[in-house]
Amino acid sequence: MPKDYSTSIADIIRRFLSKRALVYLVVISLTLTLFYLYTPSRIAETFDLYDAANVPVQPTRRELWNRCLDAAPLDKPVPYLSIVIVTRNDDYAGAQYHRLQNFIDSTYLLAENTGENIELLIIEWNPPADKRRIMDAYRFRRSERIVYRIITVPKEIHDVTPNIGNAPLHEFEGKNLGIRFARGEFVLCTNQDDIWSPMFHNAVKSHAFKKDTIYLQHQDVHWVHDDPLLPSIVRLPVFATDEIIINSCMPSQLARHSSRSSEWGRLTLSGRTNVTTGNILKVADQAGDFTLAHRLTWRVPRGYRETGGVAWVDIEFICTAAWTFGVPILWVDDVLSCHQDHPNIWRNYPEQHTDNKNINMAKIENKEEKYVNEEGVWGMQRVDIWKMKLRCVEFKGGMTV
Repeated sequence: MPKDYSTSIADIIRRFLSKRALVYLVVISLTLTLFYLYTPSRIAETFDLYDAANVPVQPTRRELWNRCLDAAPLDKPVPYLSIVIVTRNDDYAGAQYHRLQNFIDSTYLLAENTGENIELLIIEWNPPADKRRIMDAYRFRRSERIVYRIITVPKEIHDVTPNIGNAPLHEFEGKNLGIRFARGEFVLCTNQDDIWSPMFHNAVKSHAFKKDTIYLQHQDVHWVHDDPLLPSIVRLPVFATDEIIINSCMPSQLARHSSRSSEWGRLTLSGRTNVTTGNILKVADQAGDFTLAHRLTWRVPRGYRETGGVAWVDIEFICTAAWTFGVPILWVDDVLSCHQDHPNIWRNYPEQHTDNKNINMAKIENKEEKYVNEEGVWGMQRVDIWKMKLRCVEFKGGMTV
């Protein structure tokens, strides 16, 4: 008697479509879908492209790259503030991991506390081949108020960049790249060792910054490491909690600048500091840790002068902005960010320092000399960054509850 194949096939289908098999299929399908949507290799998963028939088209790698580097129209910025740092995972000055994680967490807390849209733009310069990349090594918490972008400058670009003393990282060339691609209305150039004070929280909440002005802050010297530390220098424990981070930087400001204060959201920063050769070292000392300006104002002095060296350039930038271009400077005689204490490693490499022996600040002030980047060159504007393998990734951070 012939075998009933239809019955056998039906039995197979019934077994395959059992409840357990269906559960497996659903789990596998969801897993593959989430992986496709949220894997970091999808640089800009929110960017949708359509063909002429309005049918979704998978963007090319170059299109995703262009979208990630899109700085948005200069007259229509998206976030209120872009915060730019330049770093690499080389354990700079020891315990780099903890200081940088504190900085990332402090910026996340700034966005959450103020409710303002913030971009954290990290320029990862010349990443060591034997170390994890920034995105893989640190925790980036998810918030509807913060977007993270990491632009990676590879060894190929580093090797053709002017370099004094074989420095592994170029802070000011990297910050110029960040200024070029930043999306915020205001752009703050800082360093990986800083955390934000209650006053800065209030300034951001109050939209206290104005166009056409460069903002600096009071900073205690970074070379005094003895206890008790100076007021704006902090030493946080490893794996610091949010409470520790918030309360470590100028806790004396909390009464006036916390979200419970009557002055919350009402802070004003006004006036203009008369910058002279007599006060420039006070006003601009450690300016690399805090210099904030409108995105268009940064372009007036054409960013930091790209010398290929370290040190001095942050002070020189203030001289150039104030004296060569007449940009107003406002030095805030209070603390907007605190510096996490660490050894002053840069002093050990004088061969990497920008040579300023023949720079006469009085001649800059009198407009007899100027030190400025060539127009259209700074920020790698004449580098084929696609061909030279510059990378960009944009993401919202990990899961939160």
